[in-house]
Amino acid sequence: MSDSETDVTTSIKKFVKSNYGFSTDSSTEFIYAENSKALFNKLVLCCIKEGGTLCFPAGSNGNYVSSARFLKADIVTVPTDVSVGFKFTEKTLNGVLGTVKNPWVYISGPTVNPTGLVYSNNEIGEILSICARFGARVIIDTSSSGLEFDCEGWGGWDLAGCLSTLNSSSKPSFCVSLLGGLSLKMLNGVLRFGFLILNQSALVDTLYSYPGLSKPHSTVRYAVKKLLELREQKPSILSDAIVEHTRILRSRFKSLKEALEKSGWDVLKSCAGVSVVAKPSAYLNKTVKLKISPEGEGSQGNAIMEITLDDSNIRNAILKATGLCINSGSWTGIPGYCRFNIALEENDFKRALDCILKFKEAALH
Repeated sequence: MSDSETDVTTSIKKFVKSNYGFSTDSSTEFIYAENSKALFNKLVLCCIKEGGTLCFPAGSNGNYVSSARFLKADIVTVPTDVSVGFKFTEKTLNGVLGTVKNPWVYISGPTVNPTGLVYSNNEIGEILSICARFGARVIIDTSSSGLEFDCEGWGGWDLAGCLSTLNSSSKPSFCVSLLGGLSLKMLNGVLRFGFLILNQSALVDTLYSYPGLSKPHSTVRYAVKKLLELREQKPSILSDAIVEHTRILRSRFKSLKEALEKSGWDVLKSCAGVSVVAKPSAYLNKTVKLKISPEGEGSQGNAIMEITLDDSNIRNAILKATGLCINSGSWTGIPGYCRFNIALEENDFKRALDCILKFKEAALH
């Protein structure tokens, strides 16, 4: 294959412009890897080298937070509140950025992982305004975005419009890096592909000083380019599939919400992506006796486990009692709230609903 057949940059430019209103020019650097997490790790190393402080909202992708801790980055958790869906707000960011050195702000958006809410254009504009005032480096992670199933009136993002009013008045260190992948938007979990878009030369030089980034194979780049071209054709098989998938996610959220609420959980409204968070209100601080399924070959009978449930150990209790695996509050970063994944095979999703009912019957009988 020729270089032109595997060059995805033009397609990525169109993709981020049409989806997020993010403008690029001749000085913009496009960096590709096998997944967005590898690129995020390089940004964390850049943050560390600059003596920066990585600011996560209370309610983030637990895998990314764990990676940053593993790399020994200085981390600050910005308080969030259930009344705004555990999103960043102008007020909370303003109260934290003035107290940290060289802030780097991580934003999952437009779709927030793990809550499944979305930032409006006004919300992201206010957040970027605060970041510009303090000269923060901003990482916008779009890898959980692309499947908005209940966002009527949302209107999308216009990052170029937001940034055009800020760049002239912001501190020199302020910049916005766009991180993402295509697995959700392209309904693809097979092609290993992530992208990072940088607009500041100093940051580009720092990132390239760290070796070891595994690049996507030429056949993967070719496939990604073809998928992005197909996406622009409407109607197409891909666009029809995306519409159908969002319909399924809408139905899944409704079914999961109903099952959880009947079982004593408080569910946070979700309108996009594949994550749902809920608080096990009926179970917290309750001492229960659970029958635990035997582990390993040759095991017989059921053991009895007595446990006082909280938002951290309820994950393990549900897993041992029913086989259902969820993320606890220690993963979500939201005290008291657990995360459920609705991107499952149909039979697995039905079994998950049965497990929720089974745990209720065992713990609240």
